[in-house]
Amino acid sequence: MSILKEWLEFLLPLMIFLGLFLVRYVSQFVKARRLKEIAPYLNAEAVIRPFSPPRIRGTYMGIPFQIVFFAAGRNSPGRMQIKLSFSFPFGLEVRRPGAMQGLEQIFQKGRPIETGDEAFDKGVIVRADGERDKAKLYLDNPVNRQAIVEALDAGFENVRFTQKELILTRQGDFLGGELTPEHAQGDLALAARLMQRL
Repeated sequence: MSILKEWLEFLLPLMIFLGLFLVRYVSQFVKARRLKEIAPYLNAEAVIRPFSPPRIRGTYMGIPFQIVFFAAGRNSPGRMQIKLSFSFPFGLEVRRPGAMQGLEQIFQKGRPIETGDEAFDKGVIVRADGERDKAKLYLDNPVNRQAIVEALDAGFENVRFTQKELILTRQGDFLGGELTPEHAQGDLALAARLMQRL
């Protein structure tokens, strides 16, 4: 009898943890069905797979894109990432001052860049790693700086340019109903504007 009791003491927390995980996963899976309604408006498809964040995948103006949705956790808000597959000749991250917190601030990459545009430099933090001259050349164009400011004003917390893709990240409960087809189309158009003047 004592062996059975020991096994129950061992397995009960594990079963509770597994049960909570499955409840969260199933609720995310059910919420993600909504993406199947939105995807056709973007000429895309919803990709919902077990143990992978749900996403919408397609092409926008000939450029492959993904909109990836991460569910909110107990200590972290939900978020959406728009990823456009495009090769940039530089690595660059842009965010508002004070947007980084905790460990993220300690492990940030790149060195700060100033553009000479006082209003832009005061309202935005730009960090580049590698090919700083090419990143500065991109930022010298006022149309590019304006597109970055518009993305941050629209609620994106950061914009990253990498050698493989452009990534815009925004916090919110997008699986819970904050996302509309018009909203998704507007966000894609905003992201595409960041690539117009390279």
